[in-house]
Amino acid sequence: MNLRIRILLGLGLPLILLVPYSATFLKLKASDHADTAENVNRPGADLTDVFIFPSPTNSANVVLAMDLHPLIPAGQGGSVSFDPNVLYQFKMDTSGDYVEDLVIQARFMGTGANQKVVIVGPSRPYTTGTTAVLGRPYPTVGTINTPFSPTPGMMVYAGARSDPFFFDLNRFYGILPDRMTPLTGKQVDYPSIMAADTPQINGFRGFPVGSGYDTTPSSDFLANFNVLSIVVELPRSALGGGMVRLWETTSIPAGAPNFNFVQQDRLARPAVNEALATVTASRHYINNHDNPTDDVNNLKSDILAFMSFPAGRSAAVSNALASVLVPDVMVADLSQSGKASYLGVETGGFTGGKFGGRALTDDTVDIDLSAIFGNVIPALGLAPDDGKELPQFSTDNVGPHNDFLATFPYLGSPH
Repeated sequence: MNLRIRILLGLGLPLILLVPYSATFLKLKASDHADTAENVNRPGADLTDVFIFPSPTNSANVVLAMDLHPLIPAGQGGSVSFDPNVLYQFKMDTSGDYVEDLVIQARFMGTGANQKVVIVGPSRPYTTGTTAVLGRPYPTVGTINTPFSPTPGMMVYAGARSDPFFFDLNRFYGILPDRMTPLTGKQVDYPSIMAADTPQINGFRGFPVGSGYDTTPSSDFLANFNVLSIVVELPRSALGGGMVRLWETTSIPAGAPNFNFVQQDRLARPAVNEALATVTASRHYINNHDNPTDDVNNLKSDILAFMSFPAGRSAAVSNALASVLVPDVMVADLSQSGKASYLGVETGGFTGGKFGGRALTDDTVDIDLSAIFGNVIPALGLAPDDGKELPQFSTDNVGPHNDFLATFPYLGSPH
């Protein structure tokens, strides 16, 4: 796809990283994949992606997909199970105050190939914010890696799938190595935020000969890795049928009383936190433990700081971008027909449709990079062109995977 067209496709700003949990991949870390030391130490609580899109097989339904536990090597998907001490949640705000009105929860029992799963919701949560309580599960219990229906009209799959995220991850970490979390699982800080944000390589690779930029072939690092996924298909009406602001969380036991859980990770738009905030000064950790209502203070400051340096953008461009990305939630309008399109609601359908959400093939990396380093915001008329575009940073020249399924659970089979 032409870079100019890609730049005009959206106005977002997520990226995505990853960190391996095996010494084999010591230098190959990644996005909201392993973005903090505690997530490296507990990969079963490490979120990597969230999707919401219309069902390809039933127009009255919507599909939610949560990916976690990154970098499962090819051939090992069937040997990895979910962390039974983690509470997994889709959270949905239907009223516009960025506090969850509905949750879908998943808990797992036991370990191994016969691990069991129970589902709660969608229902009103007992508590909101960074603490949670498991609701009343449906009596039907599922087994991982096998689709099941916990209640009429709902289908659930929990198990290994091919990682759908595509990105030249190694190059990204060459550019901004502070986004990596060491496999030691210990916090590492650069001497300053400015030192952390100083690019070490001048741009991505994979550009055509004659472009003036790096023509070395790009590489999709995640192409042969797996994740654990929780995929839910249900009627749009079960989520209100209108505007939904979605995010996902993982929570761990908070101590006595033992039914309380405290948030460890949070994710919505891909890699907003992971790309625009540094590991230095625990910025990823702080944002992961926040609510969307906190983003106007913490995450917004991270975005504006990065847009000033190293992106070098004007205050007008920076503020326009922050206004779209804060709070960090995935917005979908369930009343709309047509396909999902990342940031479609926020841009009035400019990215491909007014349903919004995120499809499995949406090139969120290029949309985000183009918004940060390209001319997306001036092209949309949101701010004057500041003349500070950096085309060599505006695309990673990697496209979508081709292993997605036409039927439930839609994500590709594990490698």
